[in-house]
Amino acid sequence: MRRTGIDLSSIRCNVVDAESSGRRRRGEPTAFRVHDFASITHLDNSEALGSELKALAARGSFSRRAWVNLWDVRSSHQYVLLPSASDAELESRARRQGASALGMNELDVTVSSVIGGTRGEPGHHPKREVSFFAAGSQDIHARLKPIVDAGFLVEGVTTPCGALWSQARLRRAALPGQVHAHVVLGVSQSALGIFGDGALLYARDLEWGYRAPSDGTTAAQDRESLADRLSMELRRSFLYLKQYWEQDVSQVLLCGDMPEIRSLTAPLIERLNIEVETLDTLEGIDGSAVPDGFAERASTLRLASAIAVEPPPVNLLPVDVTAGRTNRSGRMIVIGGTAAAVAFGAFLYGQASVARTSAERQLDAARREMSSLRTAAGANEARAVRASIQGADSDAPGSVLARVFETIANAAPPAVTLRSMRGSREGRQWSVSVSAHAAGADETAARDAAARFLRALSILGEPLRPPTIRFLPETGGVELAATYRVVS
Repeated sequence: MRRTGIDLSSIRCNVVDAESSGRRRRGEPTAFRVHDFASITHLDNSEALGSELKALAARGSFSRRAWVNLWDVRSSHQYVLLPSASDAELESRARRQGASALGMNELDVTVSSVIGGTRGEPGHHPKREVSFFAAGSQDIHARLKPIVDAGFLVEGVTTPCGALWSQARLRRAALPGQVHAHVVLGVSQSALGIFGDGALLYARDLEWGYRAPSDGTTAAQDRESLADRLSMELRRSFLYLKQYWEQDVSQVLLCGDMPEIRSLTAPLIERLNIEVETLDTLEGIDGSAVPDGFAERASTLRLASAIAVEPPPVNLLPVDVTAGRTNRSGRMIVIGGTAAAVAFGAFLYGQASVARTSAERQLDAARREMSSLRTAAGANEARAVRASIQGADSDAPGSVLARVFETIANAAPPAVTLRSMRGSREGRQWSVSVSAHAAGADETAARDAAARFLRALSILGEPLRPPTIRFLPETGGVELAATYRVVS
């Protein structure tokens, strides 16, 4: 499926339209085809960026469906071992820990987590592996604005560490259990991620790049000095990883904006005594139809290509959701969309379609909780809902709607991206509105995906009005909206 990857920093924007060329054998990079690419530099302001992106979108050679890598947002990425608990509780802990790491309120942070397997050690209770990413929601919205205004349909957002995760998934190790470190070197910022069997083990943003500040400007660092600094950072990361991971890192892979990045190979091998490879060739890329000029910039364009072909398992796209209820005076009480996104945002990406019976069980549980809330009213209701979203009151409407929204997310086929959800209560009934985008190879496939999603949503109850379905020629997908009456 074609997708556009947008790798955006404060000084440049790399844009790549690419898609997978098919399956690959273990130990070989996933092959993908690049259809078009562009680089925008000397960004003066967001309006100038928006104009450039709008011109790219108008060319028609870039898919409007996009994943975006943002360099300039405050973020946190962690792999942690947490006491065994339900997935919902683990995600709640990840949200709290992510917000705490950023020094921000949970309501202002978007968090996405991946829950792995159980690890046990002699004499200790088993723990669950959890990898999570967190970033400020307002920062993300601000950086996405020129991209959205240009006409791109943003399906996902990540950070440089997440983009490296995409790259690691494209280049699985030849042998099970091998651990590889990926590094992207930018002008003034870099990032490091360590991965094993496609899973994130360690991630770190580096507040320095291949150019060193000097009298208000930047000058290229000496290769030996840069190798010293990077090897020290890598050794520190390897030692930290060794505290909880048995296998040693066996390879370092480099990419990024640095000119002549291959010159770092020998110095790093000498300092680290492990294999070092630079991703500055067309390895893994279909060379039969590479656009002119791409090969010379392959290292710089790696992250944009990776998120287009293999988006990471975590998605930091804030979901605009409101959860509310009409009180006795008819006034709608609205609880912040960002908070709702924090409450269940992890369900909105990467969820495959689940069995109808499972979804029905979830909805039945939510309906029972809705019924128990019929007598709740008064001036403290908004405070109760807000508290429930933060996990302080599991019986308030916020947590109930989170369960309903979870059911909706689980019902979405892989081709359907949820755009917004809204819940409001009127007496014994709840009104639940959903809008989404269905993608497909053509209009027929997109409409089929939309129809399957709407059939799955019938478990919510009776539709208040016929769903609206609209084909979008600019994206090749279908936009749909539906509202259902859920009786408690």
